[in-house]
Amino acid sequence: MSKPSRRWQREQLKQQKRARREAALKLQQCRAAEGLARRPTAAISNGMSEYKTVEEEKAARQQAAEEQIKVYRSVLPTLLKRLAKIKDPRNPKGIKHKSAVLMFYGILVFVFQMSSRREANRQMSMPMFQQNLRLMLPELESLPHQDTLNRLLSGIEVEQIEEALIGLIQRFIRSKKFYRYLVSNRYPIAVDGTQKLVRDYCWAKQCLDRQVQRREKDGTLGTRPQYYVYLLEA
Repeated sequence: MSKPSRRWQREQLKQQKRARREAALKLQQCRAAEGLARRPTAAISNGMSEYKTVEEEKAARQQAAEEQIKVYRSVLPTLLKRLAKIKDPRNPKGIKHKSAVLMFYGILVFVFQMSSRREANRQMSMPMFQQNLRLMLPELESLPHQDTLNRLLSGIEVEQIEEALIGLIQRFIRSKKFYRYLVSNRYPIAVDGTQKLVRDYCWAKQCLDRQVQRREKDGTLGTRPQYYVYLLEA
């Protein structure tokens, strides 16, 4: 029995790509005719660096750091004040760093994307890191150990941290920080998750489903249902 020709399959795929490009071009032309601005893409540029000299790169880094400082000094005081009201479960006699300082340290661990407590201890205790951090926040005297932060978080009421964050978001909404993101006088909310399970059959009614391509026995392309589960991870 002879195998189905692959040339026809390749031609079919080329036609599908050509049809998608033509449809995208027509959509761009319609948007341009209506005066709509092209939506920026999230893809990282594949070009060379835009900086020609070391001074230009330093100036760009300085500007980025200054913008971050503005955000920190605008948001952190209110957030830390709310977090400081949470009851500290530690022994008062052995406290060196206040709970607000530990919370701030935990925020830094998240901001700098430290993968573990051991990495945070190693990277964030370096003299250069602490010197640069004090340039941004002069009132910061010292950074605690990650185990100290872990002891605090293991005994604290997590719901109170969530309430502090919700209060901060409500403050942003009242001050119209998110006003430009309104869609029909409502805020769209996107929830991101991690795909954990994928099956070709539905094992529970809560499963999500989608159509994926498959190749039939005669060589043509078809679709089949695929079932999967997404989980939220902190």
